[in-house]
Amino acid sequence: MIEFMSSWVKGLGLAIVVVSILEMLLPNNKTKKYIRVVMGIYVLFTIISPFVSQKDLLKNSESFDLENYVETGASAEVDQSSMDERIKQLYVQELEKDIVKKLKEKGYEVTSCKVKAKISDKEEETKINKIKIKVEKTTEDTAKEANNKEEDLEEKIISRHPKNQTN
Repeated sequence: MIEFMSSWVKGLGLAIVVVSILEMLLPNNKTKKYIRVVMGIYVLFTIISPFVSQKDLLKNSESFDLENYVETGASAEVDQSSMDERIKQLYVQELEKDIVKKLKEKGYEVTSCKVKAKISDKEEETKINKIKIKVEKTTEDTAKEANNKEEDLEEKIISRHPKNQTN
């Protein structure tokens, strides 16, 4: 079968190359369209002739047991439970990412975030059991806080300076 297909493709490729070369060599006159029709028929003949001459190939195709292939394909089942578990894991992971993102927007650095949830097919039974978050202040907030303390200290020093006090 593979040898048949290989020889068929080689013959078809050769026919297309020959037709292409002949088409380039044709002069531009009234007979060009008739010659192109003949070359098209040649290519069609090259495509169809191996199948017509291979009667034993057609006989072999009748011996295929199509019902056997259909039964095999229908018996394959998808393991839905593993897919459901993966969807539940993805839901929890996305929930954790969302929490981290929202806390970062508020100016907190999250070192760890773990969510324990019971996810069920029924909406009433689905719930978040526990959220464990470790949060630190970001370096920007720490720097701002230190800067604010320095400004407050400067204001206190300035206001307590003897020149600024009125007696």
